[in-house]
Amino acid sequence: MKDSVITDTVDPRAEEAASWYLSLTDGSMSEADQAQFDDWLAVPDNADAFADMARMSRALDGLGEEPDIISLRTAALCDYEDRTDSGRRRGEVRKSLFAVALAASLLLAFLGVLSVWGDHSQRYATSIGERRTVLLDDGSQLALDGDSTVDVDLGHYRRSLVLVRGRARFNVAKDPLRPFTVTAGNRIVVATGTSFSVELLGRDVHVQLFEGHVAVVNRTAGRGMAPSEQFRPRRLASEPQLTPGNEMVALAQGVEAPRVAPFQIGAGQAWQDGELVFENTTLASAVERVNRYSRQPIALADAQTGAIVVNGVFRAGDARAFLDGVTALYPIEVSAEGDGWKIERR
Repeated sequence: MKDSVITDTVDPRAEEAASWYLSLTDGSMSEADQAQFDDWLAVPDNADAFADMARMSRALDGLGEEPDIISLRTAALCDYEDRTDSGRRRGEVRKSLFAVALAASLLLAFLGVLSVWGDHSQRYATSIGERRTVLLDDGSQLALDGDSTVDVDLGHYRRSLVLVRGRARFNVAKDPLRPFTVTAGNRIVVATGTSFSVELLGRDVHVQLFEGHVAVVNRTAGRGMAPSEQFRPRRLASEPQLTPGNEMVALAQGVEAPRVAPFQIGAGQAWQDGELVFENTTLASAVERVNRYSRQPIALADAQTGAIVVNGVFRAGDARAFLDGVTALYPIEVSAEGDGWKIERR
């Protein structure tokens, strides 16, 4: 962890948010307070500040045994005692201000937490023939196909992941205050709590939705907006949405409208059980998926060969069985080339 730093200044809006949060959690609010809180919360900037406070509180709960967090809490309590003691001596501090002082002290601790907790960027990768499942810190589950790479950045405003290569499935833990985004090429998939896969295949991005809802937007969507606003549900309402059982295919680097069509959910998740299912799949796409499991790569003689449409179910990692199958069913032949094989039309 980085060195902890507690600052001496607090944004007034954040301090108000801390005070309201403290009142809510200790059950001290009257009906009049509740009405005042509702009016305050109706202001969008106030709602954002309050959401940040709730999120920081959860951070403290989850990291309570970390040495740095214990140090921050101790510093906050000392700060609170200094404020209240000096206030009592002067006889100038009203009861409500004690709450603000405590809230501000907690806020300073929360800000300190962010300084040690906000940087959770990490890369997960598999080698050829390897599959891997990872439980992320937010409770989401990440499953990687062979020869795949995902960068994960869990921040305090959103959860940002980038599919660098290959394919991955995401079972997303619900957190409406922290959107979950997966960037692949020029496309961003936005979810709150759902299950979907993203794959870079040839020049395309494939998004298959198994449960819930996701929006798929261009990478430039919301550029210039504050992170807390960029992927809010109300802003995404006008963007393309996927429903379960549908697959979106779009150019990874293009801005053209994506194609959406139904897919078989069982076939879409078969790779996690070690099966490669091809349904009206081009030979080029099938070979790319087979190569994620083979250290003897398969090459195609030309684009015309790669355009042949194939069907079938094959065991991942058994490239020889795949070659035997496609040569028996389609007008192609296989020859040895380097450390692998080459497929060409007969």
